[in-house]
Amino acid sequence: MSEAAVSPRVPGRFWYVIAGILFFGSLIVPVPVALWSLFSGDEAVPRLIAPETKIFSLSRGTYTVFSDSRAVINGEIVISQGSISGLRLTVRSAGGREIPVEAASVGSRYNYGGQTGFAVLQFSIPESGDYTITADYREKSANNRALLSIRKDFVGGLVGTILLTVGLSLLGAFLGVFIFLRTLWKRRAVMMQGVMINLRQMGGQAKQGAERPRSSPSGSSQTKSPVEHQYDRDK
Repeated sequence: MSEAAVSPRVPGRFWYVIAGILFFGSLIVPVPVALWSLFSGDEAVPRLIAPETKIFSLSRGTYTVFSDSRAVINGEIVISQGSISGLRLTVRSAGGREIPVEAASVGSRYNYGGQTGFAVLQFSIPESGDYTITADYREKSANNRALLSIRKDFVGGLVGTILLTVGLSLLGAFLGVFIFLRTLWKRRAVMMQGVMINLRQMGGQAKQGAERPRSSPSGSSQTKSPVEHQYDRDK
């Protein structure tokens, strides 16, 4: 079996390239993907500039209220000013039911794209619908203007996104290593098989060459010399 017959069965080297892309991509890609998934919809995040009252359509779940430093709202850069001391938040359903608002259980922060914020309050929506949210100060002051963003299950979403990206990263790294080792093993196995077949062929040819001089043509007889013929006649 020649090398030309073995080569078509050997996996191509492009599988090494695929393995490298999967492995190194699994180390680089998860970070921007996580950031994009968390903040790509930042423009759609419900926002309030206290004192203000707005109606938002909210789905069932837990929401965290963040005190932001600045944001872009309707194409306008809005910067928070003053203090949030004395800030009150009221959430009411369309039927007038008041939703309990409490201090944030986890002191989370974020810093992305020049925007920063920290969690101050949280509340849970029992069912999807329209809710009226009012952000106001206990004591009115023109110097206080709090910029608030309302993010659904921010902490839980952050943890879930991190776990998802880590899982995808490990999966990509595992697939990269698996494809690399499998390709390496198959290429070596096929090559070694070809080498062994070639060695057996070479050994067989050498054996045939060694045995050929020992054999004589069939039907041939041994010829006698003239001396032997004269000896036979004298008898």
